[in-house]
Amino acid sequence: MRLRLGISKPKTLADELREISKIKAAEEKAKKKKEKSKMRELAKSEAGIMFYYLKQEFVISAKDGRDHWICNSDYFKKIMVRNGLHSDVDYLYQEVKKICKQNKIRTSSSVNWDEHTKTYEFYWG
Repeated sequence: MRLRLGISKPKTLADELREISKIKAAEEKAKKKKEKSKMRELAKSEAGIMFYYLKQEFVISAKDGRDHWICNSDYFKKIMVRNGLHSDVDYLYQEVKKICKQNKIRTSSSVNWDEHTKTYEFYWG
C-alpha cells in the first residue's frame, strides 16, 4: 500500500454541507449564549424587586403561624406581571433563591407533570 502525498481528494457535496452546517451551528450557539447572558443579567436586576414582594408574603404567612410559603408557577408569573418583571421565570427563581439563601430561607421547587406547573416552596422555620 502506497501513500500518495500531495494529492488530495476532491470535496464532496456532503463535505461542503458539513462545513456550512458547522459554521451556522457555531453562530447559533454564540447567539443563544449571548441571549442567555442578557436574560441572566435581567433576572439579577429584577430579583431584588421580586424578593421584596415575596418578603411581604412571607410576613403574612408568618403572622398566620406558618413557617413556610408555597405558590405555583401561575401565581409566581402573576407576581411578575404585577411588578412589571420581564425576565425568564427560571432565571428569576435562581436569582431569588440566592437572595433567600443569604436571608437563611430555604427554597425548593417541584414539577407537576400532569398539570404542567411548578411549585415553589420557601421555608424559614
